[in-house]
Amino acid sequence: MSQYLEINDTEAQHLAWIHSNKFTIPTLFQKKFYPQGTYRNACYVLNKYVRKGFLLFDKENMFAHNFYFLTLPAIRTLDETGRMIVMGRKHTIRINPYERQHDLMVQELRITLEATPTLEDIFWVSDFEMRAGITPRTKAEFLNGELENNWRVRAYERAKSLVRRTPDGYFEAGFDGDRRAFVLEFERTAYNWNMVKRMVYNLDDAFPHAHRLIVSETVPHARRMIRNLQTWVREKDLSWWFVSDFQKLTTHPFEKSWFQIDHPLPE
Repeated sequence: MSQYLEINDTEAQHLAWIHSNKFTIPTLFQKKFYPQGTYRNACYVLNKYVRKGFLLFDKENMFAHNFYFLTLPAIRTLDETGRMIVMGRKHTIRINPYERQHDLMVQELRITLEATPTLEDIFWVSDFEMRAGITPRTKAEFLNGELENNWRVRAYERAKSLVRRTPDGYFEAGFDGDRRAFVLEFERTAYNWNMVKRMVYNLDDAFPHAHRLIVSETVPHARRMIRNLQTWVREKDLSWWFVSDFQKLTTHPFEKSWFQIDHPLPE
């Protein structure tokens, strides 16, 4: 009897994407994989994966979403068959109720960006992956088939020196004729003065060659964020920083969604 679950390529693609986000809900799974389908169909697929032993779910109450996440056998199967990169395989996923809404909104931003036509061949590393010790370099080596047998030791050492606080996402994509790197930070609860200062220091230090994309939940928060960034970001780095709000980024073309902070803020 095989020690692995039987997981086909489509299922593996779905499961690896879910695990890279830590968890998902039916509406976002539908938006990512079945944008022309129905919510009911997305629920059917996810519940089929539960029956197959691939997923577990949490449900806070009868009116809440199901929050789906991978089982340990599914994680081990995908890891040991080389179809997903993971650092730890011993602990079941725990969903923090205080971070859950923030994480869902970041997941929606990721889905929007991955579906953007002007971002070609996008490569994403999530906050959950970076917190676990998977750096962009490590994930790129995995996707290129270049990981060595002792990669977890090297990845852990890289991660310790990378950044004090991980951003909400890192991605690379072809854009406007060039291959570019981006870091994404989502401000759901308003950042105070010191939090903005620490964010600027961390992103400038850890990702000096990436465009810094800051998305605030509301327009007033975005305007305040722009003013704070214009105070804290060094003049030579201003052109690397861009700000948007959640509604604008999820409904407008990518290239028309951003305010570059080296421009004066209109009244």
